[in-house]
Amino acid sequence: MKKYLVILSGWGVDEFVWKPIVDFFKEEFEVFILTWEKIGVIDEFKNRFIDLIYEKNMEQFSIIGWSLGSLVAIDLYKDFSSKIEHMILFNATAKFIQDENYFYGWNKKIVDRMIYMLKGDHEKTLKKFYKNLFSRVEVDNGYEKKFLDEIKKIDTKKDIKSLLIGLEYLKDQDLRECLKEIDGKILLIHGEKDSICPIQAGEYLKNHIKKAKMVVLKKAGHMILFTKPDECYKIIKNYIKEGRNS
Repeated sequence: MKKYLVILSGWGVDEFVWKPIVDFFKEEFEVFILTWEKIGVIDEFKNRFIDLIYEKNMEQFSIIGWSLGSLVAIDLYKDFSSKIEHMILFNATAKFIQDENYFYGWNKKIVDRMIYMLKGDHEKTLKKFYKNLFSRVEVDNGYEKKFLDEIKKIDTKKDIKSLLIGLEYLKDQDLRECLKEIDGKILLIHGEKDSICPIQAGEYLKNHIKKAKMVVLKKAGHMILFTKPDECYKIIKNYIKEGRNS
């Protein structure tokens, strides 16, 4: 009997970025990917997850959250902790925006400017964002080009309203207080050269979640699920195996 795996994706990307790693999981899991598209209100992404869990009558499931999706996963943990078998967070953060006590995110003014630019020239804004998904080594190895080539194949217009709501979500969320409520094992996988959610954000999670384990991928950027799927899969499989033997 297959188990369930629910993937909570990040901001501004399409489902295709998950294919390299999802292919590894298909034999063991029934996989569901929730993307930040056609979002009308901030809570809609979270509510889609809740609807899916009850629609499929999932008694147990595993979660992978990436970037913005990691915030949603952390937010959901309290209500579903008894059902979550494994929780894996890629390039995660508990707070996207800096403040006087938290230095591991973006300046609010940069996100406000991104909102302004997105309304004016969304293609240019997204192209700049996409470039920041990859480390210098990954760009040199052709991953940015590969990603942009895949984007060109998708004959759909970007849902700008959803993207704007997503940026507002990233501005507003502060889940640092939720971390102390996470008492289950969490696997954090982070790119060493991530410029979207810096490695310090992952280390903050590691230091504030009691049973968190963190693995850092050298010279990797924000989209490790796309650039290092085989390595990520091996890390996850070993983590699950260790849990079964402990």
